Amino acid sequence: MDMRALYYVILPVERGKDEDAQRHEEDIKANENCLNQNFSLLAAKIYEYEERLAALEAALSARNGGE
Repeated sequence: MDMRALYYVILPVERGKDEDAQRHEEDIKANENCLNQNFSLLAAKIYEYEERLAALEAALSARNGGE
């Protein structure tokens, strides 16, 4: 299975001497936003799989007479 990041994220290490403080803060906020989106999408996919698994287990249990 090919795994790719949903959103490109670069974590800043430190603000450089020549780097604008506002720009640095904006970059950090953008990275946080991307990470939150990634986690939200992953959580939604996990919930989807849990629902599908529960439906499959219920169908299998019903087919096997409720064992």
